[in-house]
Amino acid sequence: MKKTNLLAIFTLAATPAFLHAETTSYSDVVGYSKENLPAGQHFFSPSFLKAPVYTGTGTLSGNVVSGISVLGGLGLTTFTDRANFPTHYLEITSGSYAGTYYDISSNTATSVVLAETPNVAAAGSVSVVIRPHVTLGDVIKADSGIGEYSDSIAVYGTTGDFTAYYFAGGVVTADDFATEMSHVPVSPGKGVGINTGASLDVTTTGVVRKGDLKVPVYAGAVNVVGAFNPSSATKLTGLALATELGPYSDSVVLYNSTGNLGLIAIAYSDGADVTDDNFNAYTSVTSPSVSTKGSMLINPGATKYITLPGAVQ
Repeated sequence: MKKTNLLAIFTLAATPAFLHAETTSYSDVVGYSKENLPAGQHFFSPSFLKAPVYTGTGTLSGNVVSGISVLGGLGLTTFTDRANFPTHYLEITSGSYAGTYYDISSNTATSVVLAETPNVAAAGSVSVVIRPHVTLGDVIKADSGIGEYSDSIAVYGTTGDFTAYYFAGGVVTADDFATEMSHVPVSPGKGVGINTGASLDVTTTGVVRKGDLKVPVYAGAVNVVGAFNPSSATKLTGLALATELGPYSDSVVLYNSTGNLGLIAIAYSDGADVTDDNFNAYTSVTSPSVSTKGSMLINPGATKYITLPGAVQ
């Protein structure tokens, strides 16, 4: 298991979630859940998405998707006094790259420019969906019980770095406790670290995920990967980890839910099954689980995708 530093290891403390879901159309299910995080260190991954602003087809060439119809600005925020971040992302929903997603850096009324260039195999006519990012402001609210000027939220980068944010004056801030940073995105399938001095209640709402999502994980980074089922735990053997993890090398780490960083399991793959740290294969009965609203810490030897199933298939 790769070593990480302070604010790079957290665990999710999940109490039984309260989930209410209702069908608002033939395609979308929305709901909410409430999680209590006891005092301590936690990983937290939002399991809901925001409603799409565009669903349809487009033509992908390089890092541009054209032939779509969108309104308003979908690219980076335009603050002059603070760091800017992507506001929306595009997910490919057809073909061999279905489930991959890319931040939008700019747009016109009929096209979007992606921050990354998808593999050339994904080029051509594609089905896509564009959604706003879930942000720190959506996750951490004033009524959650978070301690102002003390409790911290860590957002992890792709190279082992992280940025700590705080809560002051009723909003998420930078470490100066003055610059509002509620617009920082939490990428789909990813999580944040929360260090809280007292019990914290986190209520999230949104659209229930349908279908698989391909979540990128990076060598040397703190890869906090969640689960999209807000009402029940997700067994490691129910994921595609057996074939997606590098055999006998890439690892998945799970901690307990009390906030004390107690280790539950370190899991590997032997190329065919998910195993324990002695490379004994787990069964569906013995497999550890990503708890409700929980996260797993994934340590890959190379950049790759981890497939997260949606709560609705």
